[in-house]
Amino acid sequence: MNLKNELREKLRHNQPQRIKDSTRIRAAVLILFYEVERRPYVVFTKRTDLVATHRGEICFPGGMMESSDPDLLATGLRELQEELDIPASKVEILGSLDEIRTVSSNFLVVPFIGYLSEKVSFHPNESEVSDVLEVPFEHFMNPEIFHEETRIVEEQPIPVYFYRWESHIIWGVTGRILKSLMDLLKKE
Repeated sequence: MNLKNELREKLRHNQPQRIKDSTRIRAAVLILFYEVERRPYVVFTKRTDLVATHRGEICFPGGMMESSDPDLLATGLRELQEELDIPASKVEILGSLDEIRTVSSNFLVVPFIGYLSEKVSFHPNESEVSDVLEVPFEHFMNPEIFHEETRIVEEQPIPVYFYRWESHIIWGVTGRILKSLMDLLKKE
């Protein structure tokens, strides 16, 4: 089974959890895939030092909900258009993962999983995106690029997940989202 079909099937049987917390800012990201010669790639962006939060971090395209967004999926697709100039019409949404609280900021993030209908050119918004990382998804199957640490946040131990790609470290909420995706794929 190819990754797209496997994700679609796993997401069909997965009931994503949502968090009720009106004190946090709602946000959405897109875990965006495309294939080249049947080999899946996942897209990350590196945030510039000009953005308000999470400066210089590796993340999935996305951002906070605006009042004009009818729902969080619309938020993720609008942000994809703003950050990488990819129109919603090019993306097939397969589903979403559990909503996640950020630790260092005040966001609740819903990760949506999307597949590009074709490989496209990314045109990064220079005020938001300093680099686009196109990573072969099989890279994340290598246990040597992953490690986990425990940090104490508000007197509670929480796991922090780190993934290495070339000279970059993917961690924080993006690492947690990536870990939840990997866990979903391991489910029977």
